[in-house]
Amino acid sequence: MVYKSNRTGSNDLLNTLDMLTQLAHNNTMQSWTPDKIKTLREKYKLSQRAFGELLGVTRMHIYYIERGKKTPSKTLQLLMDCVEEKIKKKGGK
Repeated sequence: MVYKSNRTGSNDLLNTLDMLTQLAHNNTMQSWTPDKIKTLREKYKLSQRAFGELLGVTRMHIYYIERGKKTPSKTLQLLMDCVEEKIKKKGGK
């Protein structure tokens, strides 16, 4: 099997990593409360499963975070910042 590079995918990954690095170094990470997380997810009409897949966690993890039973890690908070920023850039509000 021959591996073909997906330049678009590679560029998206590099752009996302760059955005995460900037957010982390600028300490611009917002405080993600359970209500803010649920509002972000619902604002863009994502199910808990779809939101979890986007962030690399399970639906149950999103469920527990939205109910305040678990606290999102710094990495997960940075990913949510990144998701919110990417959605805004694509024309979301």
